[in-house]
Amino acid sequence: MARQTFRSDAERGPSAKPLIILTVLAVLLLVAVPVSILVALFMIVFGHVTGGFAVIGVTLLAAIVSVVVAGASGIRHLQRVVEHKSFRVVQLGKREYHYQGDNCGHDHSNDEIRII
Repeated sequence: MARQTFRSDAERGPSAKPLIILTVLAVLLLVAVPVSILVALFMIVFGHVTGGFAVIGVTLLAAIVSVVVAGASGIRHLQRVVEHKSFRVVQLGKREYHYQGDNCGHDHSNDEIRII
């Protein structure tokens, strides 16, 4: 009997699209922080001190919140993936490890297993 190579939709894990969107948003907001600080400094120099500090505060707050939300949703997504067991982990056999004694001409079949 042939192995099933494709999984049906019922066997798929949770979608990663919301996580990707939140991560991209967090990165964009982190990139915007230096730009907003520069804009705020210009505002402060030209007399809008309160507005400049408000721009810095709002930008930092938005960046921090987006990083926290992206991190929390990433952890939640990882928990769902692990619970769903949609990934396959295979334990390596004894012959699939690299041993120091390989190719030396001696029989090492009874040696202690040491992973390098």
